[in-house]
Amino acid sequence: MSQPRYRQLADTLRADIASGRYPIGSQLPPEFELCDLYSVSRHTARDALRLLFEAGLVERRRGVGTTVIRSSAEPTFTQPLGGVDELMQYARDARLQIRTAGLRLLSGAEQARLRLESDEAWLVAVGVRSSDGKPMALSQIYIAPAYADIGPSLHDWDGAIQELFARDYGVAVSRIEQEIAAVTLAAEQARILRADNNGPALQTLRRYYDRDDQLMLASESTHPASRFVYSMSYRRDA
Repeated sequence: MSQPRYRQLADTLRADIASGRYPIGSQLPPEFELCDLYSVSRHTARDALRLLFEAGLVERRRGVGTTVIRSSAEPTFTQPLGGVDELMQYARDARLQIRTAGLRLLSGAEQARLRLESDEAWLVAVGVRSSDGKPMALSQIYIAPAYADIGPSLHDWDGAIQELFARDYGVAVSRIEQEIAAVTLAAEQARILRADNNGPALQTLRRYYDRDDQLMLASESTHPASRFVYSMSYRRDA
């Protein structure tokens, strides 16, 4: 099966960097130029640049662009369920519409779920992820105080939230912890998701860490049972 187009573009750009077409310190073409050069969409160009950033080949700064900082990728870790990129793909495919966002202290229960102790206000947002106009999940998102001024960008951002960290702060996700639980929908959740009250649901809790192993972002998403399938594939070691 062929690779997704954004991966093909990322591989092409990696080869161009390795060959010296884009030497260290040079700028890669911006997204709109990549769209014209390779006949791809803006989302495809953005995802290709994100892969280069996560590989440690480039840095991205608002107002500056994408700068080559290495000619070969840094070592990356393997995620047993398909890797960080695959784990985050759902966040790119399902559009998030923020309903509320604001700073507040976290409750003891929230701190326990996020595995932290904090007396600072976190940016907490609630939104609905949809696909083809149908609500797929209700998400509660926790953003660390150091990145709380990202708040205004949440309402008009159409990509994965962690990509805002790369765009605005030059910070990439290095590790993700995930927990999956079977739950039932509360009345308000069911109303928002247009699902049955007390109906079965799948809840995912993800904690996103930077390269210094500091929690930068967490999300807790509740999906009606009929609208989400988690697929895994295992291969026996030789």
